Amino acid sequence: MATAAEQAGVDLYNRFLKALNDGDYDGIAQVMAPDFEDHHPGFEVHGVAQYQEALRGVAQTLQIRAELEEILTTGDRIIARVALTGRHVGPVLGFAPTGKAVSWTTTEIWRVADGMLVERWAEDDLLGLRNQLSPDAENVELIRRLNDVVNERRYDDMDELFDESFVDRNPAWSVTGVAELKELLKVAKAALEFTSQQDLIYAAEGGKIVIHLTFTGRHVGEFFGVQPTGKEVQWTSIEVFRIENRKIVERWVQADTTGLMKQLGVTLP
Repeated sequence: MATAAEQAGVDLYNRFLKALNDGDYDGIAQVMAPDFEDHHPGFEVHGVAQYQEALRGVAQTLQIRAELEEILTTGDRIIARVALTGRHVGPVLGFAPTGKAVSWTTTEIWRVADGMLVERWAEDDLLGLRNQLSPDAENVELIRRLNDVVNERRYDDMDELFDESFVDRNPAWSVTGVAELKELLKVAKAALEFTSQQDLIYAAEGGKIVIHLTFTGRHVGEFFGVQPTGKEVQWTSIEVFRIENRKIVERWVQADTTGLMKQLGVTLP
């Protein structure tokens, strides 16, 4: 059972939590010592004024609300597990606002002295928060969808996946815009009857997705001047897509075109 002093500390913390959810920063200052110290990896602040400013920033960017899940006391320390929720409306951890609803957790240790909160240590699940803010998962899914669309020859569905400014950087051909890319794919599909398998796919910095693909098909139509041979063919490619605002804006391709042409019987230097 908590002592009277420990219960007073719990009451003090609950006043802080209510003020936080109400956006009452003057109320926060009333429960904290002026020289309050916050020890939070990457976000350390000194003094209640700095802490108020930090909380204002979180409120403006994440519309944060806190719900106490458990609170423990031991002497002058309070240990709290808190569930945090909000909406991503401002830049956070390097990510522009997405409007997404987010949730994460924090575990805090508070020290109480002279009837005030004087010190705090906290560990937030910032990795979990970052994963919710990052577009990586959506970008990966976008490229998976592209693979399905091309394999199923639903070329008109490509329009919603690509930005109007799309640039394709492929040493094997010159393509300007998604309309030309669709026509090229139609010609290649008619000649090689290929399907593609995404062997590896992962997110990289700068909104990029990197994939390794294996193509399998049959040479049934003229291709780069080579008449159809009926041969089964297989080749690989590494491709990098850059995505902005859920649209593909740029692609780099390095395919084993040499290996493909050898399978078609083309003599290469």
